[in-house]
Amino acid sequence: MIIVLCTFWLSFSCEEEKQETVFTENNRNEYPSQEGWQSELILTKAGRRQAVVRYGHMMKYDKKKVILFDQGVEVDFFDDEGNHTSHLTSEKGEYWEDTEDIIGRGHVFVESDSGATLRTEVLRWDNLYGKIVSDTLVMVTTQDQDTLYGTGFTSNADLSRRIIHKPWGVSDNKVDIEKLESSFSRPTSVDTIRTEDISESPF
Repeated sequence: MIIVLCTFWLSFSCEEEKQETVFTENNRNEYPSQEGWQSELILTKAGRRQAVVRYGHMMKYDKKKVILFDQGVEVDFFDDEGNHTSHLTSEKGEYWEDTEDIIGRGHVFVESDSGATLRTEVLRWDNLYGKIVSDTLVMVTTQDQDTLYGTGFTSNADLSRRIIHKPWGVSDNKVDIEKLESSFSRPTSVDTIRTEDISESPF
């Protein structure tokens, strides 16, 4: 369910070529049915606020059921109790009305209230599962200032329960070999690591 205070948001980018294709195809095949500037939209689920999106400019396309944002996006995420959890910024984005998913494109940066951060070029908010998802290169900085990299990422909105695919990185912490080995023996994947499962980074 969406409450529109004017209209909606988000920004996401992976490859400049893909990003331009998304916007060009929509603009070529259909004129926007609605435009808005410098406003915000509230995204809710079961009556609970999930996100507040602020955008510079939006274009709504009824045929494709998509809203495009092309002048900057900021998103504040909230948990089930209504507490603020994280803040996202990106250059451009999309909101898909059928799934209520949000996609951020271009210099996507997420900072959680706990201090963890995420940088990537393409990020999707999966509304059904309440997860942040990326299939591209990501850089995660933990609360302990460890820097982790990977190709593929899944997390809750506050970045506290992270799964980084194909991970590598650096850390000043000592390596706990037993914890490291046990993390890879879990049924996720040999090239997937749940960073919240290890108190000290294995990298």
